[in-house]
This record gives sequence, structure tokens and C-alpha cells, in this order.
Amino acid sequence: MSSRRQRAEQRRQELETPRYGWIWKPLVILLAILVMVAVGLSIWWSVAPSRFGVETATQQQRISAAPAARGTVSVATLATLIDTLQDKPGGYVRNDLLPPGLWMDNMVAWETGVLTQARIMASSLSHFDTQSGAAVDELIAALYQDADDWLAPSMEDHLALAGQAAREYLARFDDGAGASFGEQGVGAASYLESVREALAALRERLSSAVADTERLTELGIEVPREAEVPWYRVDDVFHETRGQTWALYQLLVALERDQADSIAAAGLSDDYARALAELERMQRQFWSPMVLRGSGLGIFANYPLSMAHHLSRLDSVLLSLTEGLASEGGGSAAASASTQEADAASGKAAAVNDEAADDEVADEVGEASADDAAPASPEDDGELPDDGAS
Repeated sequence: MSSRRQRAEQRRQELETPRYGWIWKPLVILLAILVMVAVGLSIWWSVAPSRFGVETATQQQRISAAPAARGTVSVATLATLIDTLQDKPGGYVRNDLLPPGLWMDNMVAWETGVLTQARIMASSLSHFDTQSGAAVDELIAALYQDADDWLAPSMEDHLALAGQAAREYLARFDDGAGASFGEQGVGAASYLESVREALAALRERLSSAVADTERLTELGIEVPREAEVPWYRVDDVFHETRGQTWALYQLLVALERDQADSIAAAGLSDDYARALAELERMQRQFWSPMVLRGSGLGIFANYPLSMAHHLSRLDSVLLSLTEGLASEGGGSAAASASTQEADAASGKAAAVNDEAADDEVADEVGEASADDAAPASPEDDGELPDDGAS
């Protein structure tokens, strides 16, 4: 009986003073599951989207099936880039305040690179098309908002407005509103110059992460003087470079579709292919879980140095393209001006000949007419056409 009473008393005491230690076990398990899910999502969301076909993107973005006007592929590609920032796994994560987006700094840097190139192209549309209109102004205003905004209107809202503005501008290429890129590569040189400036800043930041300046000199890379990137930010600069070059590859392929005749006429097809090849090399599969900064012939590679070397080679090709396209556009303008001057001189000579017939001094006036018509030649008039004219 005593033992039965003891057990009853013990049971009564347990009921009156319950122990809550068992509650922590499911909480710990739940926390472990949440951490595993967050890590899995961060790995999935950190995978950069694959390249898309610009022709397919154009078909998806366009409403009309009519033959595309010059510039259609570039604008459609820009709209697709903007959509990609929102539609990729995880969406736009730069302004996330909760895990896993909170600690995904590499993908944040990649998004920054894509957004930078989208802004450059949007700002250059007015150089390609002098009558770009209000849709392009809305596009630029939406893209240049604070990329970290998370309160309404958030950056996702601005990206949605930018994509809509790009599609509205694209519709003007099909509805007879006259939207079209200029001929002879008009605007391309200005756009490529803006691209070179953006990539030069990246190259300088990558080079600053290379301690051995002799290796930079050997590879023909300019030694940075002002840029200084902390060691824990080097991976961000690397992934931002990956984002910029990913977007730039798509935009240059689209621009090649729109300006193929101008590029071929300027004899720049090989240079353009070299630029695309350099961009493609910078998009090769990234296998390492971290951005390595080895030296010499050690067991570790130096990713910032390799990327800076590719950017340096790309810059020389872009410089050649910029100068060639600028000469092509300038040469065409000079040729047009020379033609107008020649027509004016011919009209002037005809008028002089008529007066000569009336005054019965045809021989003398004929000589004067030849002298007056001489400035029709650009060399005699002092106005030589640009070297790019042919």
C-alpha cells in the first residue's frame, strides 16, 4: 500500500507542477528545418539564369508579326533583361530584409551588374532614336530609382513599370509610329563608349584586389591608383562583373542583329565577334564555392586577375568598335554634305552658263563657270570626308 500511495503522490505532484522541457525539442527540430530550407533556397536562388535567345525574346515581347524595324531586337532584349530580374528564381533579392535573400550578397551583386547594363542601354536609346518619346523617359526614370527600396513603391514595382514602358516603346516599332534606330550605326558608338566606362570601373576594382602589380603590368592591365576594395568585398565585385557581362552579351548580340549592315560596312565583323567571344569566356561555369585569389603557379587560381585580364582585352576591342562605328557614321554624314555642296555648285554653274549665252561671251563665261564649279570637289573646298567614308 505504501508504494501505491507513493506512486499516487508522485503522480499528483507531477500534475500540479508540470515540466515543460519537452516543448523545446519540437522547436529545435522546427528551427533546424527552417535553416535547411533557407540554405537550400539560397543555393537555388544563387544560380544565375541561363542566357536566352534574343530572337526568341523578340517574338515573345512583340505583339505584331510584321517584319521588325531596325532596333526591335535591342529593345525587346532590354525588356527581357528587366523581366529576368523579377522572374528568376527568388525574384529580385537585393532589397530583401529576411533570409535567405538577406545574406545572398553574390546574387545581389549579380543583379546590380544586370541593372547597370540595363540602365546604360535605356539611357542610350535616345542616341539610337532621336524621337524615342515619353516611353523611354518613363523607362529611364523607373530604372534609376533606388535599387534598395523595399517599401511601396518597391524596386520590384519600379522594375514592373520599366518593363511596361519598354514594351510600350517596342510597340511603336510595329504600329507605324515611326520608331526606329538610325542607319549607319547612329548611336552605337556613344552606347559602346558608355559601356567601356562602366567596364573600366569594374576592371580597376578587380585589379585592386591583385597584390602583385608586376603581374598586372605583364598582362597589360592598368595598375589601379585610387580604387581599393576590402578583401571581403572582392567576391561582390567579381559577381557584379559576371552580371554586367551576362547582360552585355545579350545586348550586343541584339545590337548585332539590328546593326548588322552597319557593322559589316565598317569592316568590324571580326572585332564584333572577338568582343562576343571575350564576354562568353567570362560567363564560363563557375565551379569554386568562393572567389579564389591565388598567386603564381600555386594550387589556387586568381579569379579577379583572370576577369580583369578578360576585361582589358574586351576594352581594346570595344575601343576599335567605337572608333570604327563613329567613323562610319561621321563619314556618311560628310558624304551627304559633299553631295549637297556638289548639287549646289552644279546649279550655280548652269545659271552662269545661261547668262553667258545671253551676253554672247560663251568662251569667257565657260572658263568662269569651270572655276565656280571647282569647289564641288571636297579636296578643293577644304572639306575632306572622314576616313570612314567609302
